[in-house]
Amino acid sequence: MTAMISKLKHQINVHNINLGQLVSFAVVGVGATLTHAMVFHALYAWVNVAQLPANILGFLVAFSVSYLGQFKWTFKTEAQAVTSQKKAFIRFAKTAAIGLLLNLTWAGITIDWLGLHHYVYLVLLTFVTPVVIFALNKFWVFK
Repeated sequence: MTAMISKLKHQINVHNINLGQLVSFAVVGVGATLTHAMVFHALYAWVNVAQLPANILGFLVAFSVSYLGQFKWTFKTEAQAVTSQKKAFIRFAKTAAIGLLLNLTWAGITIDWLGLHHYVYLVLLTFVTPVVIFALNKFWVFK
């Protein structure tokens, strides 16, 4: 176990990942993900909106939560150092769009194709997509 923790710490140091930044990303990400999940669930389960428009509306609301949190808190130092705020915003929007495409793929597979309960989709939205988004934000958006 200690060897695994040491290896993880080494990987974090090698890739210049600040633990505080990882925690703040997680807090903002959880907030944005919960926002997306709640909007999706409310529209899909309670209002009977199809999964695609429910996902898109959930994404749009969550995007604003994520954008404000990541720019103003998680990547504040990097965001201030970025020479082009417009370019960083466009990259952030592209990253968010990749997250949306991943989530739509998860939803299409789990809900539409396999006919599973939408909670299975929400697990993928909550635990898989955020890992991809952190890596893109850290190593591309704010690079």
